[in-house]
Amino acid sequence: MIAALLPVKIFTSSKQRLAGLLTPQERALLARTMFEDVFAALREAQEMKQGLDLLLVVTAEPYVLSRCRQEGVTVLEEREQLSHSDSVKLATRWAARLGATSLLSVPIDTPAVTPREILSLLREHRKFPVVVVPSADGSGTNALLRTPPDVIDPRFGPGSCKLHVQAAEAKGLPCSVFHSIGPSTGPTSNGLKNNGLLNDIDTPEDLAHFLSLDRPCRTTELARQFLRADRETAACL
Repeated sequence: MIAALLPVKIFTSSKQRLAGLLTPQERALLARTMFEDVFAALREAQEMKQGLDLLLVVTAEPYVLSRCRQEGVTVLEEREQLSHSDSVKLATRWAARLGATSLLSVPIDTPAVTPREILSLLREHRKFPVVVVPSADGSGTNALLRTPPDVIDPRFGPGSCKLHVQAAEAKGLPCSVFHSIGPSTGPTSNGLKNNGLLNDIDTPEDLAHFLSLDRPCRTTELARQFLRADRETAACL
């Protein structure tokens, strides 16, 4: 059984690196909006019945717990949130108990991702026990596909792409670093623009780049609202 895991941090604690650009309320709203986009993409991918069997969510965020229960999505409520890696470790053991044989971990801060990209990535489990989708700068990890789910430990954060590759190599496991997903599968010069999973939002520069993609999603509309508000404020000064 192939499962996707969406870890969700409490919204009011999210996107601290955007503190110089957005208010705490705006950052929480951005986190909620990104969740809605990625959640919708995963739900649609599951409904297409082309490889994603189960959607799992791990969180302590009350809004997300409520949404999952309303939608009938399997959710694990965390008692405390220590780090993204700790949340994924906890949920990995849970997913295995539920019968998952492959597990794709996807963060909420990749709202440009599409159901097609998710399904294309999932097909890689047939060839590689470990598949890593790097962050835009190539350092971090935006998505991690593991077969079986506990084949290596998750180590998210700066430098995690290399750490995941090294963990696979240490066990003699074939590993793929995916830069582009879709018809032109494989590393390409335009992979950053084509692959929504590569485009995470952590910094003001990330947000500006995300807007340049012009992806039709809730996060794009919200980012445009933030930009308009900034311009109007600047014009009044």
